[in-house]
Amino acid sequence: MPTRPPRVPGQPENRRYRACFWDGGAMNMWTEVVEVLYGGQAVRSPLSPPNNARERFLMKTTRLLLTACAAVVCAFSVTPARAGLSFVQSFGSRGSGSGQFNAPYRVAADSAGNVYVADHDNNHIDAFNVSNFSGTFTAYGGGTQVYGSGVFNGPQGVTVDSSGNVYVADVYNDRIDRFIPSDFVNTLRSYGSTGSGSGRFHSPTDVAVDSSGNVYVADFSNSRVDMFNPSNFAATFTTFGTAGSGIGQFNNPQGLTVDGAGNVYVADENNSRIVRFNTSDFTGTFTTFGSSGFGSGQFNFPFDVVVDPAGNVYVADQYNQRIVTFNPANFAGTFTTFGSGQGSGNGQFNNPTGLALDGLGNLFVSDSSNNRIVELSGVVTEPASAALLLTGGALLALRRRRS
Repeated sequence: MPTRPPRVPGQPENRRYRACFWDGGAMNMWTEVVEVLYGGQAVRSPLSPPNNARERFLMKTTRLLLTACAAVVCAFSVTPARAGLSFVQSFGSRGSGSGQFNAPYRVAADSAGNVYVADHDNNHIDAFNVSNFSGTFTAYGGGTQVYGSGVFNGPQGVTVDSSGNVYVADVYNDRIDRFIPSDFVNTLRSYGSTGSGSGRFHSPTDVAVDSSGNVYVADFSNSRVDMFNPSNFAATFTTFGTAGSGIGQFNNPQGLTVDGAGNVYVADENNSRIVRFNTSDFTGTFTTFGSSGFGSGQFNFPFDVVVDPAGNVYVADQYNQRIVTFNPANFAGTFTTFGSGQGSGNGQFNNPTGLALDGLGNLFVSDSSNNRIVELSGVVTEPASAALLLTGGALLALRRRRS
């Protein structure tokens, strides 16, 4: 019977995907690529004709059939197509009043359209909704550089978890702060103190939270990544890395994120590279991407990194004045850039330092020296793959989209 890829509960139909078919058996591996809409509702004709007589395709006006020989295992793999970034709008100007920023270093966003900004030189966290920037603009934390509770001292990193808790890398206070925007004063909590030992930070520049509530910190001046759970800060505090440029080392890690599989990505700023590792096997999974420079596959003091549900990586390539995207499975082949050089026009940046995904296909950029937040569209929002195995003379039939 005709079979289509399973629909993921809660996900919308009609997402464009790229599908690969292969026998994986005795007839030598072969691949044929088509584009389909999510849920198997439609496909385009193959992007290239079959290369070999064993690849039996029957294409009609409304149907594409793929027949596999008996006793051969067929696999159906679905991968989202990578879309290009495009400019949507920008928010803010320079200053200390409502709707203004002064060196916004990092940004966070949720699926409700709320955006949070680490407004570094104004010493507060700003929040607004993209539907009404000026009407919803709110500042948290005051604007005086002191070390007391309820204020920040050069906040540089910000993230928001699935419960609405906002975490702040309070860089000059050497601590991580957490609060709920609806009750800032009563929910504010702080973790850590100055130093290099357990439970201590030295200029923490970014913070991320995974689905289990574990918190990850780019411990900049300690050249390491820290992890803890707020439920038991001291007992769960763990560190990863030492200073250097080798395996298991960082040179002033600046930004970080964690994906759905628990992989931690780090913008290793002074090594001009992106690092990926898993806490279950730090050195064994430690992988680096890029080198120092201005060309393809290179970074110039990368400041932040995020990962979309398809596994595509986005980098704020600070001094190259661009946003870089790549897929770790093929770094060189997928390395692309967005940005037309240093400036303040649409599609230009002046030291991009922070990135955030809202889960709706939008990427927010902290354009720090332009004192604004830039919104870009074109991010993949679906998971990387879904698989269906067919055996023994299986037949895969998909409806073809009329062009």
